[in-house]
Amino acid sequence: MTFSIDNLYKPRLMAPSQLAVVGLLATATAAADEIIMQNGDRLTGDVIRQDKGQLQLQTAYAGTISIDWDQVREVVLDEPAAVLLDDDRVIEVAKVTHRQDQVQLDPPGDTEPMSLPPERVEIIEPEPWEIGNGYRLNGRVNLALQDETGNAESTELDLDFDLRYRRRWHELETYGQLEYDTTRGIKTTENWTLLNKYTRRFPTSPWYGAAWLRLKHDRFADLRLRYLAGPSLGYQFNTDDDIRLSAEIGTIYLHEDFYEHEDAKRWGPGVFIDYEQDLLSDRLQFYLNGMGFSAINGQSKDLWVSWTGFRIPLIGGFIASIEYEIDYDSDPAQATKTSDETVRLKLGYQW
Repeated sequence: MTFSIDNLYKPRLMAPSQLAVVGLLATATAAADEIIMQNGDRLTGDVIRQDKGQLQLQTAYAGTISIDWDQVREVVLDEPAAVLLDDDRVIEVAKVTHRQDQVQLDPPGDTEPMSLPPERVEIIEPEPWEIGNGYRLNGRVNLALQDETGNAESTELDLDFDLRYRRRWHELETYGQLEYDTTRGIKTTENWTLLNKYTRRFPTSPWYGAAWLRLKHDRFADLRLRYLAGPSLGYQFNTDDDIRLSAEIGTIYLHEDFYEHEDAKRWGPGVFIDYEQDLLSDRLQFYLNGMGFSAINGQSKDLWVSWTGFRIPLIGGFIASIEYEIDYDSDPAQATKTSDETVRLKLGYQW
């Protein structure tokens, strides 16, 4: 065997299979969306979504980053992406140029570009449910269970769930709550609540319409069944991304069926508040959900129920929360209190 310096530096040819692997790696590395900022900086990655003034970019070096849409001058897409406009049209684009008062959308191929005001571009890379293809279902389930034996024998069960179905402008929410307690085998608490709400949102408007049906049973407040039903008009406030606030007002019909007390029928205005705020970089969430009613016919009656608390995300979708509930009734059945207050520690799961 002969060895020489020439052999050491002699180039070696790659097999066709090796060349193919290298080519694929080079293509994968080069295939990326490019973001050009107003100051000329360039970022590469995978554009996940743009809406509510923020562009989400998945990068290999910093994970998913959020970019102020006003600071973006141009988005060059490696593959055509869907863009949802405010008139429900969905178009494919290969490049988006963002100027101060106009956004230019360049479709793939030789199709003429389209220019329109920035506010008309709702979402870049919308999810299927946002364009009417399919739906989104998410929810939350919480459980608090206590079984105590010894000097004090008691069993307590608190269960609640919140399910939300969304398809484009339509949303259906169902909230349920159950509380059941016994002491030495004797039932001391038995109440449940079921709330159903349908929401119809309007394009390019913070206003929306809703319809409510709330059912409640409380055996130890002599309440066999109470239901409130009626339409409402809501407003979604334009707040920071970490804050979500909506309020509604409507005309509500109230019917109460008691075990011993005389049944009652009333109607009047109702108000609804839904507030959530992310704290500590999404590691903590504060929430307040409330509903009020005031009768304007027959005997005076005011209702207010609200849930206020903090949620802490754990791992794998699990959450822990502490919650304070107040349920006020200015005209309850005889021999029952006007207010019920409850503090709960809960463990739940959300998806």
